Formats: sequence, structure tokens, C-alpha cells
Amino acid sequence: MGAGTTLESQVAVRLMENDFTFARRFLGSVLADPENTLIPLYCMNNYISLFVYESHRALKEIDPARATLLNYDNGVTIERVRHTVKLFKDTGPNKGMVGVSQYFDDLLTAFRQHLRSKVWLPVARAWVDDLGLWSYRGRLVTTTQVASFYLGATPQELTDPKSLGLALMAVGESQGGYVARFLGTLPWEGPTTFVNAMNLGEIENKDVKTAKYFNGAFDPAFDDGMVGALTAFRCALNFLDVMLSGDTDIASAETVFKLKFVTLYQVMASLRELQRHYGASVTGRSQGILDAILGHSTTALMLQGNRTGFRNTLIHYRPAARVTAQLSLSLPLCGLVEAYYPGYDFPTLSQEVNEHTVRVAELYEEWAQSN
Repeated sequence: MGAGTTLESQVAVRLMENDFTFARRFLGSVLADPENTLIPLYCMNNYISLFVYESHRALKEIDPARATLLNYDNGVTIERVRHTVKLFKDTGPNKGMVGVSQYFDDLLTAFRQHLRSKVWLPVARAWVDDLGLWSYRGRLVTTTQVASFYLGATPQELTDPKSLGLALMAVGESQGGYVARFLGTLPWEGPTTFVNAMNLGEIENKDVKTAKYFNGAFDPAFDDGMVGALTAFRCALNFLDVMLSGDTDIASAETVFKLKFVTLYQVMASLRELQRHYGASVTGRSQGILDAILGHSTTALMLQGNRTGFRNTLIHYRPAARVTAQLSLSLPLCGLVEAYYPGYDFPTLSQEVNEHTVRVAELYEEWAQSN
């Protein structure tokens, strides 16, 4: 069979189309109001990079000719950004829990030194606000360092904002160009996304001192690098809960579910690793919150080892051979839910994941506040 004629390739392309029609509508919303949508764009950047990288990688195998036509620039940065979705399961430059924590430690140090170098009076440098916070509806959705992480910036790049801005613009053009080429001549107009449901005036910003903000966050056992990494998890969960959940259009349902499932999966798998590493060295309060998240039945359902193929297909698009015959282009997510979760269908699993998103985000928010 030629490219695109096997059920495997048809399923993969259908899943890609779901994500890219969502991405196109999201980018259309951003372009309609670029001055007020920068924070939602920061929150979505790593997911769009994931769509681009993984779809192109899959197309190289199932439709090499189309993959060639879709070649894109800034591939190194897009691949680096794509890895950030994995959090402590990152196999890229910031490998594992130690690597991600070290990245944030380096990032905090570089950013702090850069800002303080601009203060001519040495004694005043200790009072410089070196951490920008952005919240929506009272929930933290990004920080200076978290945005840098999800944008793929290196600590060194932060010291040259002009060059960094140009580099990020180039990446954005590569992402947008790929989305447009993938979907061809279809018009950009379509159903709205979560951006249109937001009251953008509720995005708030304040600058604080890292030392003050990090003091007491999560657990005394964690250094600044770990607190920075866990803050990235916090922002990702809050994005799902207070921003993305506003998109209730049926046209967005499959990609919204994907983003929630994949993010929850990576956060919970990362927290499980953190719990194993720190053990009894964290406070009883921390242990209680981690147990409440990791001991929940929905967490167990999502992290079951014999169902990792579900998460893998959501990310990598190509279904496993053992389930392909059970799939159908007429079902949501092509029947992946029914294949991996007998007894569930897309609406019922979506509802459970939606409820768990709220549950985990609220527990995590409680944990982040103080210890």
C-alpha cells in the first residue's frame, strides 16, 4: 500500500489534523489581538512545538514525500521545546529530574545576575525584583523562568533580550508556517478557542524577588532549582484548569483532551519520581498532598503500564500495531479510548480526566502556597 493508504497512516494523519486545526484556530485568535495574547501564547508554545516535531517525525516514516514538503527551520529549538512537555521524564538536553532542576538553577542564577548588573549601586542589588509572575483569575500561569523553559531559551540567551526576541519570533514563524502548510488552503476561520473565552483583562503581572517568592514554597527540602521546576508544573496545571478548560467547542474536544491527558500524565509521573527520590525527607504535609494526587484511582488508571501506548499515540501519532485493527476513523480519537480503556468511551474518559485536572491543579496549588 502507498503512503496514506494503511489504517495506521490514516489514523496518524487524522490525529495530526485534529491538533493542527486547533493550533490554527488558536494562532488565529492570537493574531487577532497580539498585544493581549502573549501569555496564552507562552503557555501553548511547547505544545505547538510538540505537534510540529512529532507530526514531522511520523510523516518521515508514513509519507516521506509530504514530510519533505513540510521541512521547517529552527528545528533544534523546536525539538528542545518539545522535550519540556515531558518534565522530569525529559530525555533531551535537561535529562531527568536532576537535569530539569539544574536547568532552573542555572536559569535563575543567570537572570538574577543579568538584572542586578544593571543596578549601578552595589548595595541596592539585593533589593532588585528578579522574578516576573503572570496570573489569570488568581492562578499563576507563567513566570519569567517558566516562560523561558517552555520557550526553549538557554540561560545564556536571557542576557540578550533583543537577540532572544528575534530568535523566538523566528521559531514562531516556523511553527505558523508549518501549520499553514500542513493544512493547505483551508481557511483560517473556524470555531473559537479558549483564548476567545478568556477575559484577557484578568491577566495580572507583578515582579517580586525570587528569594522571597521561593521561601516556603512546596517544601523546605527543595532547593531553588527544584522549586523552579515544580513551579513549571504548577503553571502547566493552572493553564489547563483556568485557561484551556474554557474551550468547550466540540471541534476542540480531542486536542483539549490530549493536552490535559498528556500534561497530567507527565506531571504525575514526575511527582512519583520526586516522591521516590525524597521519601521521608519532605514534610508530612507534602507527603499528604503527594499521596492524595498519586494515590487517586484516576492517577492509577492513567499511569497503568499496560496503557502507555495510549499516551504514546497521543504524542507520537502512530498507533501500535497490536491495537490498529480495533481503530476506526469514525470515532473520536479514532477509537483509541475504546482500544486501551475497555468500558470507557471518549465522553466518559474525557469527563474523568477533566475532573482529575481540577482535582490535581487545586491540590498542587495548595501545596505550592506555603509549608
